[in-house]
Amino acid sequence: MKTRTLLIILLIAVSYQPVFAQRKSKLNTNGQGTLFAQVGLNRSVYSNSNVELSGNNYNVILNETSIQDNLEGEKLGAFFSSKSPQINIKLGYFVKPKWAITIGFDRYNTFFEDNQEVTLEGNFAPGENSTYSGAVNEEVLLTRNQFNIAQTSGVNFFSVGIQRNDLLTRTRKSEFALQTIYGVQVGPLLTQVEYTYDGYTSPGISSLSGFGAAANIGVRFEFIQHIFLQLELDGGILNQNQIKLSDNGATEGKQVVGFISPSVQLGFNVFARPKNNCGTCPKW
Repeated sequence: MKTRTLLIILLIAVSYQPVFAQRKSKLNTNGQGTLFAQVGLNRSVYSNSNVELSGNNYNVILNETSIQDNLEGEKLGAFFSSKSPQINIKLGYFVKPKWAITIGFDRYNTFFEDNQEVTLEGNFAPGENSTYSGAVNEEVLLTRNQFNIAQTSGVNFFSVGIQRNDLLTRTRKSEFALQTIYGVQVGPLLTQVEYTYDGYTSPGISSLSGFGAAANIGVRFEFIQHIFLQLELDGGILNQNQIKLSDNGATEGKQVVGFISPSVQLGFNVFARPKNNCGTCPKW
């Protein structure tokens, strides 16, 4: 599916090329009226979280829970080998020179790290749990068979944002250009969770679980004005303050993490309604 998507982007970009090739002057790809789209892969690292879990017969906190973006425990260097791929999709339109409005979709997976030490704090009704009963406040070895919020289908971050592109350099005929990218985005988090409690895993449960906010920086390598490769680093917060953990809504969770996410993205530009047809004008 990933390969098919990238091929579609390339085909669309190439199909526009004959039209653009007829222009006598080169346009500014960060000029008003330029539309761009991109898709890519990302990895993410998360801060520890005090995860809150509440049901009819228990209310607990897993303090300083370590969370990772893949089940296998692959480190960030294994960028393309993870069995839990994460994707980015973004569409943007320059409403002013250098400034674009964007809409985006970013998928971030989260899993509890297996066999980690956490402080379990809270209360269990008698007979509610096979290991714990009553008031609890102790260090425990947490396994995914005891508690786990597995967001295998992702914390799906739908966002709107603003982005600034600054041209660093380009060749005389614009065969190649280098731009810097800065942006911010905010939006809701749509989640599908597989929740494990005391050896039982609930099937996928969907909910609007909270909101996200992020900032990003990056560099964009442009080729023949219409195709680009972008290296980006995002960072922000995923505030899931109401994760639905059961079909009837009786069980809920709360998980708030900070994150850093590097990504590699491929995209294309379309001069939809260009306002500046002078590619040699100064860049102020």
